[in-house]
Amino acid sequence: MQRIATSLLLISATILPLASEAQTTIAPPTSGLIISYQYWPEQFVQYVGTELPYSMLELDVNRDTGTPLYNVVLTERATTRRIQYSNSDAIIAAAKAQGNEAHKTEIAFEPADTTNIGSISTLRLTLADGKPLQWRFVQGSDISEQGSGLTALPQVPVPVFAYREQAAVAGEGTALQIGDIVSIADVWKEISKPPYFVAYHGAYTLSAHRLMFGAGKESWTVLSAPTSLAVGSTWELGGDHDTHRTLKVEHVDGNHYIISGSDSLQPAIQFVLDATRLADTWSVGSVRYSPVKNGDKHAVTVQFGTLIGPTTSTSTVELIVGKKTSLASGTLVLSGNALDRTAVLEIKTPTWAHGKSLLEETISSNGNLTTSSHLQEQP
Repeated sequence: MQRIATSLLLISATILPLASEAQTTIAPPTSGLIISYQYWPEQFVQYVGTELPYSMLELDVNRDTGTPLYNVVLTERATTRRIQYSNSDAIIAAAKAQGNEAHKTEIAFEPADTTNIGSISTLRLTLADGKPLQWRFVQGSDISEQGSGLTALPQVPVPVFAYREQAAVAGEGTALQIGDIVSIADVWKEISKPPYFVAYHGAYTLSAHRLMFGAGKESWTVLSAPTSLAVGSTWELGGDHDTHRTLKVEHVDGNHYIISGSDSLQPAIQFVLDATRLADTWSVGSVRYSPVKNGDKHAVTVQFGTLIGPTTSTSTVELIVGKKTSLASGTLVLSGNALDRTAVLEIKTPTWAHGKSLLEETISSNGNLTTSSHLQEQP
């Protein structure tokens, strides 16, 4: 199953009773942000030259399943819009749920037999306009943690953080052809040290994370909720695009709760809420995202400096990979009451993302939860 999760809607809330169970049910804990998280065991990338209308080609691969799953993303140069192609119905449905253009198609991928320098992987598919796409990726270095790190994406208006656990650069001969036009990967001058080491604009990654604080709109309806909180208690929510979400209480320690979550379109991804309940209201301390398989080894956490609850006005926000590596930080300013709230998220670090800001407005009524997220204008 694919390791991809689309927009995770988390909404600040207190008791939100269902219409038919106004006195008995308990609302789920949520935090107030629209977040999209993806994880892929393997990822190939080439930064594309001006010969083509795309700035980047990304190939995501999951070969841990019976049938390998592929996700090909072409980023338009002029608009930064991501156009997706996949052999998976679930991946296409998840992409469309985010508002992305997505097409299901046959994908022919031939991975290299080894991960040695000079090994070659190839990709073939047909684009929506009928043009054939062919891609050759040549590995240009050994795979190591020296290739790990955060990819700078200053051109994307919303905060997007792409992290590599291990990686190798592309080598000479990496090239993308669409129709009759060929774009050969250029020398990556910023990291090359000729004649001893020459890298080309591309990378092969083992364990690729992508977390985005997104703009857009999502709605969820509480279909069922528990009347008391104990290990095993669950909430069932229905979302846009026939999405279904399940939340389950995994651990209880006094008024402190660990609650897991999963979405129907992203069964290989899990998230975990660290929440506290006082006076019939929830406060959230963190949200942790990871693949279901080997999740303890591969995780990204959104950590709040102050518990996000009905009386919270400000908090720091930190994005942490693993147990302690900080990827980004920012501030969260909240206003309004517990059921209808406004949150302003502003990124402070890293430098290339500084000042990116989102205004998120939550409205709740009769068991329906809707959040709209917009780019926040800077003064």
